[in-house]
Amino acid sequence: MTMTTNMRTTPRWTTLGKVLIAVGLLAPVVQALGSLVAESTRLVVLLAVFGAPWPYWLALAVLCAVGVRLAGRRGWAREGLVAVCAAAAVLLVFARVVLGDFLSPGWEESERWAAPGGAERYVTVDTGAALIDPLWRVTVVSGSGLTARSHPVATFGERSGFVAVAWDGPDALLVSGSDGTTRITLDPSTGAPDRTVDAA
Repeated sequence: MTMTTNMRTTPRWTTLGKVLIAVGLLAPVVQALGSLVAESTRLVVLLAVFGAPWPYWLALAVLCAVGVRLAGRRGWAREGLVAVCAAAAVLLVFARVVLGDFLSPGWEESERWAAPGGAERYVTVDTGAALIDPLWRVTVVSGSGLTARSHPVATFGERSGFVAVAWDGPDALLVSGSDGTTRITLDPSTGAPDRTVDAA
């Protein structure tokens, strides 16, 4: 007599399901911790990897749905958890694809200037929008590769009116808005500004 076994009830698939659930639950925690490290170090590579939380929450929903389906026994509780996780995944994808540009400024780099004197540093101007109102963001990046650090310098809204940004030597910027010009000194080693302008 030949016996068949549902692969989802075997110890191997049950173990895999539990591993997927654990990894899924850890994903938002990893993002939160990584975001803290990225904000403290301002390393461009970490800001890019941990800047957006939604992929980690999507991983939580998808991995937990697959993990529960593999590890759990049949029943209303398992099917309910899978349905909730699947709905959360669909909602996250919908929010990102359909509402992403509406809910976020949608920053795009419009200008970039290298620092004078051969310093390994440059300043960028990004444009975006809050609903329909234009926004401008000034950022300075120091270093290159894995050691590059990004620091926000200024943010302007439609009322404050961004005018221009210019280098005043390799370690200083002149940021101009409709209310006047602010001189911002940068740390020679990290590029961190001594002050920021928030006129959004």
